[in-house]
Amino acid sequence: MSRILLVDDSPHAQRMGERILSEEGYEVVTVSNADSALIRLDDVDPDIVIADTVMPGRTGFDLCQFLKMSPRHRHVRVILTAGVLETLDEEAAKSAEADGTLKKPFEATALLAAVKPLAEAAAADRASQGSATAGKERSTGAAQPVAPFVAVIDEEQVRAAVTVALDAAMASMADEITRHVLAAILATRKPEPAIVPAAATAAPAIKLVPTPSKPAEPAPPQPRIEPVRRVTPVRMRSGSILGLDISRPEPEASEPEPEQNSE
Repeated sequence: MSRILLVDDSPHAQRMGERILSEEGYEVVTVSNADSALIRLDDVDPDIVIADTVMPGRTGFDLCQFLKMSPRHRHVRVILTAGVLETLDEEAAKSAEADGTLKKPFEATALLAAVKPLAEAAAADRASQGSATAGKERSTGAAQPVAPFVAVIDEEQVRAAVTVALDAAMASMADEITRHVLAAILATRKPEPAIVPAAATAAPAIKLVPTPSKPAEPAPPQPRIEPVRRVTPVRMRSGSILGLDISRPEPEASEPEPEQNSE
């Protein structure tokens, strides 16, 4: 069955396209940009490339031009797509020699109708190229050299390839760096002192002498409170000696006796 490389920066478009095509038996590989598609071309070896025309960086037009200029991918058919709110430049698609155009979101009937004839044509071209190469080898008795492939390589493409290679080698690089760091730490570490039994290194017993306690400080003296005596003044009279009252006390008045009745 044919292999299809789906290039789209929309995860939804990737899922929809892959589901529709996989249910029909096609082998589908999805990538999110044109640079990743260029890197995966050799290992995927697709018969059809479905590429979005509106993507960051390289677009589907650039990818289509690259494939049509490549002798290795002469059999590959290209379908360019655009979103429902995006304008698909038919003139640019024709200039890039695209084999078909589609609007998104993908509709199963339209997508399969566009893919099926192109997949059959790509398989026929692949078979004819293979038979032609085999016939030349039988006639000459030697394998025909593959025509050199001249690709337009720029900084972005090289950067993408280096990023993929670094991601693949990151785990082994981390392990190697870890081993070197551990070796350096062990080389600079000072040897640890030998462990001596506790009995041999026991420190002499220290006798604790109780510290004499200081005498308690006397409490501060409380102020003395003198009792207050009440003094009654002595009345002075003229008929007294040395101011003392020596007069006799006056007899108390007696009650009058009741009159007796003479009768």
